[in-house]
Amino acid sequence: MLHIDHANVLLVEDDLVFQETFVRVFAKMTGYWKIHAFHDGASALEALANPSCQFNLALVDIGLPDITGIEVIAAARQRFVDLPILVTTAFTAEETFLSAIRAGASGYLLKGDTEVALGHSIELVLQGQYPVSPALARHLFRLAGAPNPLALSNNLNLSPRELELLNFIAKGCSYATCADVMNISISTVQTHIRNMYRKLEVSNQRQAITKAQSSGLLKF
Repeated sequence: MLHIDHANVLLVEDDLVFQETFVRVFAKMTGYWKIHAFHDGASALEALANPSCQFNLALVDIGLPDITGIEVIAAARQRFVDLPILVTTAFTAEETFLSAIRAGASGYLLKGDTEVALGHSIELVLQGQYPVSPALARHLFRLAGAPNPLALSNNLNLSPRELELLNFIAKGCSYATCADVMNISISTVQTHIRNMYRKLEVSNQRQAITKAQSSGLLKF
């Protein structure tokens, strides 16, 4: 487990009852945990934009009153590359689960989990693991068990995110649109594009799309 004498926790949660739940969870853990709680996404984004703010762990609810927690997760991941980020939510939909992971979440917990389970998940994520509530395990098994035709034909070693981006680009989406849909920054989109060009051995979008089509990597 990561040993921190003084740890700062970013807690983004509009439910006061659940805020108190985490206060009790951290009270039972070793070390000193200072919880910086925010009731909405805008306040959390403001804190993340403050250069003086440093966090060792983030707990983010998806269903915030102003913006989606996905935006907070993406901002936290962009600011702190190695920050452990746990989703704490009541949402079990697969798309929400996937969006959170793609935005940079390190684990996905349900509010119905016990305090003991929540504490254990925090310990796991601080160890570099990726805890997921048992009720969501079906999503992981479904995704792992479903053959991906694109992946099977991918002999150019493009990553799943690069393949996803390439399909959006081939459909005429702008970098800004791709960034919005994929919940990543434009700079990350540009990084993926450069990596794709290198792997495909091309120098522009037209060449990339043509080569991907001939290799059977595009969905149309």
